[in-house]
This record gives sequence, structure tokens and C-alpha cells, in this order.
Amino acid sequence: MAIIATLASPVIAVQVQKFIERYTQKKNIKITVFTQLMATRAPSARLSTEHVRALNMIDLAFYGKIKKGKAKTSRTEKQVLTAWKIYFAHLCSFYPDNDAGKTLWNQTSNNLFIDLLSAIAEDIGYDFDRVQLQSSVYSPVAHGNIENEQEKIRKGLASVFAGESSLKMEITSMPNNSEHPS
Repeated sequence: MAIIATLASPVIAVQVQKFIERYTQKKNIKITVFTQLMATRAPSARLSTEHVRALNMIDLAFYGKIKKGKAKTSRTEKQVLTAWKIYFAHLCSFYPDNDAGKTLWNQTSNNLFIDLLSAIAEDIGYDFDRVQLQSSVYSPVAHGNIENEQEKIRKGLASVFAGESSLKMEITSMPNNSEHPS
């Protein structure tokens, strides 16, 4: 019996190590997604590449364990995936043209995003409440102003390049011909 135990010990140790590495890797992917979403949770940062990349990783990160070709998803992973599907459907919905519609769409978007963050936090073991997830974010007013100004510039240039508008020119003075002989 001692010989069998001696021979099996290294094999068991390697298998346990592989299990720990797979669990740690899966947990790290989930934490990375959560970290990126938390870092970009201010409404003004939700169009950033990091935010969109993290959202697109949710299906993979919270897929569950694959055993014998089938996914085994935990209760909390299912909650994350459900919250993500609802939020994703909302993000893909029509963005209204009127101010009241935009306000409602943005409020719904924010609530669904907080639902998603809350579900992810629960899955990975963080104890954040909804108020903390929603309000404990630093977003300087200047960042919003910069984004608004960049949006105006982008739209203005796009309309000029599309031929929908022209550049305004104002002549403030004319050169005197006596100063510059031909």
C-alpha cells in the first residue's frame, strides 16, 4: 500500500496543481472583467474601448466549467449572464431622439448596468451594495466637457466632409496694395 501511495502521490499533486491553476485563471478573468467595468463605470467612460472590451468578455468569463463537453454554470454565473443579456438587449435598442426619451433610456441603461455589476460582484465574492456601485465613482466635470467638445468637433468635421455644411470664413482685413507691389 505504501508503494502505491508513493507512486500515486506525484500524479495526485500534479492534478491538484492543475485544478488550482484552472480555478485561479478563471477567477482572474472574472476579476479583470469586473475591474475594467468598475474603472469605467462612470457614464462618461462607458464608450471607452476598455469598457466595451470588458462587456464583450462577460459571455466567456462567466460561461462556467466545461465538463465532458457541457457547460456547468453556477447560480451566480447564470445571474451574471442573465443580467448581461438584459443589459445587452437594452444597449441594442433604439436610442430616442427626444430629451425625455433619452433621459429614460439613460436611466434604464444605468440601472441595468448596476444590476450587472452587482451580479458580477456577488459571483466573485465582493460585497458591494448598489449605492456604492452607482455613486462611489469619481468622474471630473472636465472629462464630460472634453467629451462633449470632442463630439461637437467630430460631428462638425463629419458634416463638412460629407458636404452637409461648410466652413464659415470671416475676413477681418485686406492687405493694402501699396504695401505689397505686384
